[in-house]
Amino acid sequence: MVSLSSKGNIIVNTTPEFNSDFLVSNIDIIKGVLPLVKSIQKGEPWYKVIIHGIPIREFDTPEGMDLVLEEIKTFNKGLEPIGQPYWATSKEKRDSGLQRAGSVVVAFPTEIQANRAIKNRLLIAGISAKVVKYHTISSTAQCTKCAGYGHLDSICKREPKCLLCGESHVTENHFCSICKKKGKKCPHVITKCSNCLSTTHSANSKLCEVYLAIKATTTIPTITINE
Repeated sequence: MVSLSSKGNIIVNTTPEFNSDFLVSNIDIIKGVLPLVKSIQKGEPWYKVIIHGIPIREFDTPEGMDLVLEEIKTFNKGLEPIGQPYWATSKEKRDSGLQRAGSVVVAFPTEIQANRAIKNRLLIAGISAKVVKYHTISSTAQCTKCAGYGHLDSICKREPKCLLCGESHVTENHFCSICKKKGKKCPHVITKCSNCLSTTHSANSKLCEVYLAIKATTTIPTITINE
């Protein structure tokens, strides 16, 4: 089975006869047929972390992520990052000139190395950078504070929006003056979705046009090859 990851990488599930070692050993032949393929690596569990405080000016270059790897290997004994790091900070923010530092995602081959980086921080570009565990957040994950998508309330910096009525307060503070219910839906609530502005459903409804649009654009296409 062959599928395409969200990062644009090709994922191949191999067979006993043509396993991962066979594919890796024939990289030159594969590149000859598929010239856009840069590399092949065996699918092994990665332990990702986010490094905060990476200087944008010095590392937001074509060679910047290679430099991050070099810095980690050179100045942090016993740590061997794998794969290619990438910015967690959006390009828009990096190009704005308003931020001096950003965050980068790096992977390690073992949980022990990842935990060591988190505990001891990482020395990069002469600074001791804070490291935290990387948590994958789905693009359809909904924030209970602002009702937006793609992030959680623990890191939300937006103004609060009630999931029930769309007003400027967190859902737990929603109060019905008639039945005295607080933070819960009741027959008296005037429903409004703060995302698509519909008055037929609440912001956490699966019928929301914004939710459906995000879900549609994040579907990963899959090609299945029958043996």
